[in-house]
Amino acid sequence: MTTRSHHTGLAVIAVFKVVKGLLLLLLGLGLLKLVHAEIATLFSLLIADSRLIHELVLKVDALQPHSVLLAGFVSLGYATMLLVEGVGLWLELTWAAYLTVVSTSLLLPFELYEVIERVSMLRVGVLLLNLIIVLYLVSQLKRHTLRSRTHLPRHDSVA
Repeated sequence: MTTRSHHTGLAVIAVFKVVKGLLLLLLGLGLLKLVHAEIATLFSLLIADSRLIHELVLKVDALQPHSVLLAGFVSLGYATMLLVEGVGLWLELTWAAYLTVVSTSLLLPFELYEVIERVSMLRVGVLLLNLIIVLYLVSQLKRHTLRSRTHLPRHDSVA
C-alpha cells in the first residue's frame, strides 16, 4: 500500500480556487434571489441615517432585473469553473492544470489594464498572485508531475 502526498503548491491553489468558487456561488445565488425580491424593500431596513447605504440602495435599485439575472448566471458559471479547477488540481490532474493556466492567463491582460488605470496594492497583488499561479502550474506541467486521467502512476519493480 502506497500513500500519495499532495504537492503543497497544487493543494494551496486548489483550496484557493474552491474557496473563490464557493464565494462566487453564494454571490450568484444571492443575485438570482434578488431578481425575485423587491430590491428597494430588501435594503430599506438598512438605510437608517447612513448616506453611504442610501446611495448603495439607489444604485442597486437602478439595476435592471435582466442585468442582475445575467450577473447571477455569469457568477454561477464562473463559480462552476473554479470549483472544477480546484477539485481537478486537488486530484493533481493534468487537464485541470491546463484549464487553470488558460483561464487564469486570459484574465492577466485585464488585470494589467486595471493596474495601469489605477494602481492599488490589491490590484497589483491580484495580478502577481495570478501570474505566480500560472508560472507555477506551467513549471509543474513541464516537469510532468501531474497525472492524466487515463494513466495511473507507474510502479517500477525490480525483477
